[in-house]
Amino acid sequence: MKDKYDVIVVGGGPGGCVAAKECAEKGLSVLLLERHREIGVPVRCGEAVGKAGLLEFFNPDHPIVTKYVRKFKIRFIAPNGKTLDLNHESEAAVLDRKIFDAGLGIMAASAGATVMTGANVTGLLTDSGYVEGAEVELRGKRYKIKSKIVIGADGIESRVGRWAGIKTAPSFSDMESCVQYNISGKGYAKDRMDFYFGKDTAPTGYLWVFPKDDGTANIGVGVNGPASKEKKAGKYLNDFMSRYYPAASVIGTTCGGVVCSETLENISGNGIMLVGDAAHQTNAVTGGGIINAMKAGRIAAEVAVSAINIDNVSAERLSEYDRKWNKKQGKANHKFYLIKRIIENIEDETLNSITDKLNGQSFQKRTLINIFKSVLIKHPKLILELPKLFS
Repeated sequence: MKDKYDVIVVGGGPGGCVAAKECAEKGLSVLLLERHREIGVPVRCGEAVGKAGLLEFFNPDHPIVTKYVRKFKIRFIAPNGKTLDLNHESEAAVLDRKIFDAGLGIMAASAGATVMTGANVTGLLTDSGYVEGAEVELRGKRYKIKSKIVIGADGIESRVGRWAGIKTAPSFSDMESCVQYNISGKGYAKDRMDFYFGKDTAPTGYLWVFPKDDGTANIGVGVNGPASKEKKAGKYLNDFMSRYYPAASVIGTTCGGVVCSETLENISGNGIMLVGDAAHQTNAVTGGGIINAMKAGRIAAEVAVSAINIDNVSAERLSEYDRKWNKKQGKANHKFYLIKRIIENIEDETLNSITDKLNGQSFQKRTLINIFKSVLIKHPKLILELPKLFS
């Protein structure tokens, strides 16, 4: 490990690994620091991503795509237990995040980045309002490592962002408490993703069943802050498991927080950029953040290369990252956040009624757009929110 790099990336998740890889590929010296002993551990994710998102980063014949991508049917389960099979088949992947993230780390190292695990970043080096590196504790020793740019990819608890003076704290209502079991057993379809709704199952959120290619399934739930005060996410999941999968073997447990908010107002500054959960770049409706983090990592790398090439890493120069992110995904994420606010106000009776209505129609009419139309019929006041979705 040298004492100076062009770019220091803090955090070895998908966003950090992509940023490190693409900076290194373009000739920058890069140090990727991951505080855990392994990249990809611990897993804090439902692990599902769309095929289209993967194809932005991998060729169609890449082992990641050929191994994991399958066609999944989609089923919604209403609060009263009635099911709705949608006229929608999704090409998606339920990844093994430990293997996936580790693979991205190897790709970053192969591109020329220096990757260090077990490296705890304890502070930033600053001078005259600029971030100029990081203080690192590694194997019992402390280091001060200089850089032209620091990319913070250190998750929702992002200390890097706070140290740089960026307001990163989400509101309590925009935090989702999530718990997931990886189970082995019977009773779940191998080619279908199930989504359960209702205040007794997952108030303000949903519960998912995602089958994996190894014959197991991820079953998890997300509940926002106010709802989790009444009953913890783990209790909702345990009650569900007792009801639907009492004989299943739990072979792994994942838990953590997910920020389901809009992207931070500022995601860059003098010598600093934030990507992924650190910048609140998740999809507020689904809670998914893998592909968004990778998109952000790629954009951050592009901006870092151009800024360093002209020796200008000021906030004004790096704000190009904010603009490019907004154009690429930020505007869409804003709309997802508005949709999330609509969904949170839908009562169980409405969901039950919509399920009955669409089940009475032909399979071809059981689409997501028709679900949304049915919600608007039940809640005409929500029509007032539509102009915001298209602004």
